[in-house]
Amino acid sequence: MPQENDFSLSSLSGTSFRSSREGSGQKWSALVMLALGAGLGVAEAGEAEAQDGTDTAGTTATDSTINLSAVRVHGQADVESSNTNNTSLDIGRMPGTVRDTPQTISVVPKDLIIQQRLFTLDQALANVPGITMSTGEGNGGLNGDQFRIRGQQARGDIYEDGLRDFGTYVRDTFNTESVEVIKGPSGQYFGAGNVGGVINQTLKKAHLGNHYDLDQTFASGMQYRGTADVNYQLGKHTALRVNGMYNKQDVADRDNIRTDRYGVAADLGFGIGTKTTYHLNYQWLGSRGTPDYGVPMIQIGGIYSPITSHGLARDTSYARSFNMDNSNIHMVTSKFSSQIARWLTFNNDTRFTHYHRDYSASNPNACTGACATSFLAGGNPALAYGAGGGAAYNQDGWGIQNVMMARAKFNTGFLRHDISAGVDINYTKDDRIMGTYVNRMNDQTIRNPYYSAPNTYITWPSSGHRTADFRDLGLFLADKIHITKRLSLFGTFRWGNYESTYWSAAASSAGTQSQSSSKFSPSASLMYDVDDNKSVYFTFSRSYKPVGTDVASEVTTQSSIGDVPVNGRNLKPQRSDLFEVGTKMDFLNKHLGMTAALYQIEQNNSYTYDESGNVITGFQDAGTGREIRGAELSLTGKITKDWEIYGAYSYMGGKVTNSSTTAGKQAPQLPHNNFSVWTSYNLSPLLLKPGQGKLSVGGGAQYSSGYWANEANTARVPYNFSLNTMISYQYGRYHVQFNANNLSDHLNYASAFNTGRAVPQSGRTFMGNFGVGF
Repeated sequence: MPQENDFSLSSLSGTSFRSSREGSGQKWSALVMLALGAGLGVAEAGEAEAQDGTDTAGTTATDSTINLSAVRVHGQADVESSNTNNTSLDIGRMPGTVRDTPQTISVVPKDLIIQQRLFTLDQALANVPGITMSTGEGNGGLNGDQFRIRGQQARGDIYEDGLRDFGTYVRDTFNTESVEVIKGPSGQYFGAGNVGGVINQTLKKAHLGNHYDLDQTFASGMQYRGTADVNYQLGKHTALRVNGMYNKQDVADRDNIRTDRYGVAADLGFGIGTKTTYHLNYQWLGSRGTPDYGVPMIQIGGIYSPITSHGLARDTSYARSFNMDNSNIHMVTSKFSSQIARWLTFNNDTRFTHYHRDYSASNPNACTGACATSFLAGGNPALAYGAGGGAAYNQDGWGIQNVMMARAKFNTGFLRHDISAGVDINYTKDDRIMGTYVNRMNDQTIRNPYYSAPNTYITWPSSGHRTADFRDLGLFLADKIHITKRLSLFGTFRWGNYESTYWSAAASSAGTQSQSSSKFSPSASLMYDVDDNKSVYFTFSRSYKPVGTDVASEVTTQSSIGDVPVNGRNLKPQRSDLFEVGTKMDFLNKHLGMTAALYQIEQNNSYTYDESGNVITGFQDAGTGREIRGAELSLTGKITKDWEIYGAYSYMGGKVTNSSTTAGKQAPQLPHNNFSVWTSYNLSPLLLKPGQGKLSVGGGAQYSSGYWANEANTARVPYNFSLNTMISYQYGRYHVQFNANNLSDHLNYASAFNTGRAVPQSGRTFMGNFGVGF
């Protein structure tokens, strides 16, 4: 007789949240075909059926009646998708699931994205303790998705389906199934960069069966959003899935700040449910918006803090009518997988991305001295521009990546091996023209800034042209050796050869600057399975971040002070080492999962920025360093059939090392205490009769303590706290949902930059959603 909590996925089909939801021109065409060639050349899907309807890559055939999310754990037919230990990473060069990976991985699952109505990547990552935003870094500010993981820069470390997501822009979740954060140095898997970790979005893919899903949202601001998700089965093992999104939004509580986004994605899947699968995915995301560079920091008693915490209205914005953030991102992804033999699988993944961006921002300066005295006395002092007033640029770039690998399972004597080996190459090129403002007046005041500036415009002189590229060629090998039934050793290494170049028209006489290096990024882990539901591990890993890695998100003004190569100088890369011990446990027949970890990260040659966005340490000299220590806990899954929880806590402490001026100071951008908790409950069995639909409620809180915004510990950001709630009702194919966020109307900050500025978030907001799915 099963226990009370021993329930299967099939028994949960009535309680799952709308399970049917599961599931630039000719000059680029040659490059696109080149990028896809390796995959297309072997795209003929085999028709051999996998046992139990599941292929070795883990794709589960889904019928048209119940489209449950595929949680792929070999040897287990009954697993709970909300237990994020079960999450499949869909990254061939990594272990199959979170449970199998000897490193902390935080997951924002699909159900959480739906329940909280998370529309952008930064909103999703608010559920992940240990992540802070770092808006405005790089040449006075390249606004967009820029994050820190455990205090380490992760600007260029955003991936989709394990392939690099080139460019800096605001990422929407309309084509996202889940978000995974692999914490700690991960160069052994991903190559250049990744000194703090990796953020990966799992793309929506075609599946067997038909479904149609339409959603409409209205929210504070005002915000209007519409999405459509259609999956259509074309043949026995072929399907097409198309997603569309329209988002028009004035950001609540931020004057003259808007973010309009439009997107279309299509995934064509072949061989679904067989041993050979191929997915061809296209995604376009366009945006039209106004960048928000926040409010000034004010200096009081030698410490800088956001001026809105001292009486300035939170909706005060210094954006002007000539500011813009307009982008178009085209991405083509090819994913091929084939089980050649019972012990051998081959994968080939390819991506080509083209991005274009027109950008202009106004940058407020800090308020110090006479400005601070006047403001605190109720005055309205003049506010100077900061960082030269803010960047303006026209950007075009493209990136291509191909990962080809094989995975083999075999025995040598009493040892069982699980080996992955392959080649990873990616190339990024960025062309940029820096703009020059005409008739821009530096005549703003703090309390009543004006928006309209009809006589101001931007020119694009040839002297502002600069170009940069980066190439990373990697060979990787990983072997998980099962020494006994319970004890295993997991070793990986990657040899990477890196090369970057930089050219600026303003310094054309110096010619093209270049830099190259070769590094090994190893990791080693010891894992012990206490029983079928508990495991412990110890991991060491090392990553490098060479100069010029982030060409898509930073091209600085001068090669002598930027993250760009310089001829004749051996620019030492950043290095980051991770030591982590942890455990992963499952309870209630694997419906509830827990993780815990202690870690230390040692980084040398770290770099920071001044208010103009120029690199002031690192690369050009010995740089500073970081020593970060912390602990993480998480609890996810179902406590009962109707009660679901997602909770995580992180403690981070760190100090600056290797610095003659700031050694011993607290590491910046590192809030000590962070937690996020969300719980939902299905009230239908208590309040409704059978056939009357499903009624659910949910709520939670997010908190992060205050932190220093700079190495000198002279700029402080207050704590963030948000209390959120949700109620939803589904009847047949129809659903309605209401969300309320930041119920206490607390003044929170999305990001801060040194002593210059901080960006306030919206206060109390409300959102209504309705839709139909069938």
